[in-house]
Amino acid sequence: MMERSIFKKTFPEAIRLSWEDVEDLLWEVYISMRSSGYNPDVVIGVARGGLAPARILVDYLQSKYICTFQMGHWAEGKDLTEKPTLVFPLPEVDLSDKKILLVDDVSDEGGTMEEAVHYLSERVGDVKTAVLISKADSKVRTDFCARTMSDWRWVIFPWSKHEDLLSFTEKVLQLTGGVAIEDIVRILEESLSVEIMTREIEKVLFGMRQAGEVVEDKDRIWSLI
Repeated sequence: MMERSIFKKTFPEAIRLSWEDVEDLLWEVYISMRSSGYNPDVVIGVARGGLAPARILVDYLQSKYICTFQMGHWAEGKDLTEKPTLVFPLPEVDLSDKKILLVDDVSDEGGTMEEAVHYLSERVGDVKTAVLISKADSKVRTDFCARTMSDWRWVIFPWSKHEDLLSFTEKVLQLTGGVAIEDIVRILEESLSVEIMTREIEKVLFGMRQAGEVVEDKDRIWSLI
């Protein structure tokens, strides 16, 4: 097995949020909004990370109006882009006189939120922003934020944990050349400093095998194809 320091250098320190954690953070956002007297007409979740938080906030606000558009660092048939670009636009709806709450899960460097606000600015009456977590070095300060992290951490949200764990598992298999499931779990727990369930890695490997990306040998060692 490779030196532990290699894995520590490869993987980021992380924090992991449960659905209950998310609901508590969004409740803080909701209370902050109510305390300020702000009541949006429409909540817009930036896809993909803002979809679940926007839906929960709409529930707290007892509002019916929610929609979305998608930003990303990619476009069909193209390489990753340096700045976030519009992937799917807003639906054809008149929001020119509406107060909009724009919601995302996290503000890392702030580029996605910055571009999203720019996209909306000529289409709506007023825009305010909300995130669950903001990194301390984010260049964008949102109007409502439940937590600011002074030390950078990778945030594993419940709606994107499978995607994150797939990426991390692939990296483990690249570095080791092949390991058993229990070793993948141990390496990720030690490197990320979060708890990983065996069942979660089983799901990841199942999906990778269905995609023709990995194989399991007779000794139950998984490796990339």
